Amino acid sequence: MPYAILLVAKLASAGAAATATEHNYRLQDTPNAAPQLADTNVEYLNHERRNYWHLASERIEELHLPRLRADAVRAVELVLTASPDFFARGADHRAHDVRDSAWMHDNLAFVQKRFGKENVVGFALHQDEITPHIHCVVVPVTANGRLSCRDVFSPTSLRQLQTDYAEAMKPQGLMRGIHYSTARHEDVRRYYGAQQMSQDELRELARPLQTQCHQIRSRAETHDEVTYRDIERMRLAKAWGELLVAANHKITQLATIATAHALAHERAKVLERQLAHSQELLTKKHTELTSTTTSLTKQLQDVTEERDKQRDRADEQLKLHKRAVIRHSQGQPLAEGYLPLVQKLRQQHQYTIEQALVERLRSPIGTTDELAATLALVGKGYSVKSINPQEFSFTSKQDGTRFSSSELWPNGKPFQEQYIEAKQRSQQYNYSSRESGGMEM
Repeated sequence: MPYAILLVAKLASAGAAATATEHNYRLQDTPNAAPQLADTNVEYLNHERRNYWHLASERIEELHLPRLRADAVRAVELVLTASPDFFARGADHRAHDVRDSAWMHDNLAFVQKRFGKENVVGFALHQDEITPHIHCVVVPVTANGRLSCRDVFSPTSLRQLQTDYAEAMKPQGLMRGIHYSTARHEDVRRYYGAQQMSQDELRELARPLQTQCHQIRSRAETHDEVTYRDIERMRLAKAWGELLVAANHKITQLATIATAHALAHERAKVLERQLAHSQELLTKKHTELTSTTTSLTKQLQDVTEERDKQRDRADEQLKLHKRAVIRHSQGQPLAEGYLPLVQKLRQQHQYTIEQALVERLRSPIGTTDELAATLALVGKGYSVKSINPQEFSFTSKQDGTRFSSSELWPNGKPFQEQYIEAKQRSQQYNYSSRESGGMEM
């Protein structure tokens, strides 16, 4: 009967979580995976394929914990699978598609019920390797809302987890492994250790076994022929057995070393591909950066040239303006080219002042200061000077353009008439206030 298999690994750092994310979503080379079967891999929860560390951190924020230990384990990865003989296989020895199988649905239901649906942040099925398996990432949250990998995955909890998982998989025909088994995944560690052997150790291991010819002793006078043959046969069998044990031991060691170096060679090829890919990306980024730098340099040159041209034009205009001012101060008329410019500027100022006066003249006006305060806030600001009680001058603080009140027709009517009306409204308002005794109703 095939076994239900559940493995547990902590993702204790952002780096470990990033590595798990890249592996589970095939964002890095996976030597033992078939690229043509990549589309049979499915993510059931994290459809955006986001980094597990970010998903776990967002879930932890929802807990509103008073504090979080710096070394707290934020995520734990479970690998859920079964003995290879559990999965039906085709003529090519590839396992049948299990994406919509009862085994898949039972696994998802089990982890969500066991750890809480909101705490399961990733659930990916891999079918591009020899045996289908699931990578499930959970945030270790206790029943009372604490983050504690030590409690959720304690030795006792882990043993119970194995039992409960096997029980959940029993309808699929799977059983639990041996309780308190001392089995460990020693193969990888043994391979890594074999790679660290020195050249002298390898040379000694590869040396043929030292053997000696087996000597058959002469028959003792106390032994008959049958006994003699039995004794010698036993001696020969013992010598042969010892030689066989030594040879098998050496063969096992050599096979381990061969496997270790094969894995190292495969990893080297993967690293070479990753390096080539990185160099390709670096070259591409360098080309893009060079192109961007060239473009920005050209834009900067264009901007600099345009600025210089504008500065030259401004300097030339300033010279022309100075020349015109000097000529005008000497009693000479302005050049014809300046008249439209001056007229346009005066029209702009006149429009601005008249628009401001339209709004102000609708209300009572008590003093000239009230009128001046209104115009000081308009545009670049204007000053008001009283020439006589009924006449004023209005001057731009920006360029000194000046108007007399007789030139201004706000709202299509002479300013002076509207000013007198506003003053009269102000006087009537003050008289009404005095008649009422200043009382507020």
